[in-house]
Amino acid sequence: MKKKLLIFMFLFFAILVIGNIQITAQEIIKLDPSQAVEMALANNLEFQKARYQLENVEIDAKKNNAENLLAQSNLLEKQNELLLSQEKEQFQQKKEDLIIQVIDEYLQLKLAQKDLQVKERTSEMEKNTLEDIELQAKAGYKVELDVLEQSNIYYDALFSFESAKLDYQKLLGNFRVTLGLNSKSQIELAAINVPDFKEIKLNEALQKGRQNSVSLQINNLQIDLASLELEKSKVSDTPEIDLKKLENNFEITKLDYQIAQENLDYQIQSQWQNYMQTKNNIISTQNSLNQINKHKTIISNQVKAGLASKDEELSAMVGVLEAEYRLASSVRNYYNALLNLQSIMGNLNKGDIQ
Repeated sequence: MKKKLLIFMFLFFAILVIGNIQITAQEIIKLDPSQAVEMALANNLEFQKARYQLENVEIDAKKNNAENLLAQSNLLEKQNELLLSQEKEQFQQKKEDLIIQVIDEYLQLKLAQKDLQVKERTSEMEKNTLEDIELQAKAGYKVELDVLEQSNIYYDALFSFESAKLDYQKLLGNFRVTLGLNSKSQIELAAINVPDFKEIKLNEALQKGRQNSVSLQINNLQIDLASLELEKSKVSDTPEIDLKKLENNFEITKLDYQIAQENLDYQIQSQWQNYMQTKNNIISTQNSLNQINKHKTIISNQVKAGLASKDEELSAMVGVLEAEYRLASSVRNYYNALLNLQSIMGNLNKGDIQ
């Protein structure tokens, strides 16, 4: 009897544990953009790998510096500094790329949600139109060809809606991978508001870009390294022809710096212009949405007064959803331009997403 009681208690406890695990597994993870970025930086497998690789490079650099204490070689010291700077730059670029990727995938999902709303309402509207034409055909006001044509329109809209649902699930799956979540994780995304535009002047962007550019810093290290190699060769028995080559290499590194700065300035100017254009696009699509909302309000009031049909109201609602989709797309383009500009300027800040 005691044995049966123990078995019963064990089974009861196991059921409770399994039930709690299932409930936990089904808990919804609520995320805003900043939280999504933090999660990706903590859990993304590729980024974790990059972090360990950088740590190994830092360990090697410390070992090389310790060994160089005996040699007291400025040349070796600069070489180690250059290699470490290059690895840190690669790591930082991977980090910034991941931040931009997370935000873009987040906004893609919000855009896909709006697309689903548009296509669901559109298929509903086309279905209503089909039913209306079928009734008119029975009454003799429409022919079978009219029914067939509307049937095609309706099923096209329905197919588009079903395809959009599959596309959304694919985007969601990719987003889970980026965040380092398992495939069954349920995610709820916070709303994205129309941004308060960040004022960035071109001169400020150029100045900060040059000041913060690790690539330019690396170019400077290469200049120092070439200079040290040249000076070392001048005091040794280096053949004249080899010395000339080292002098050329020194001049090449200085030119590389100038070329890198020109390329950086061009990237900043292009991205800044893109950023300004996205701001204008948001203003334009917001104004368009406001006008369409006013039209929808008029139609709704006419429906209440019996002056317009429910189908006309549904059509106006679809128009609003389409305008909201265009605005959401403009907001996505804005943040993409902003984050890429800030990345080039060297002050990428995930907190700028509202």
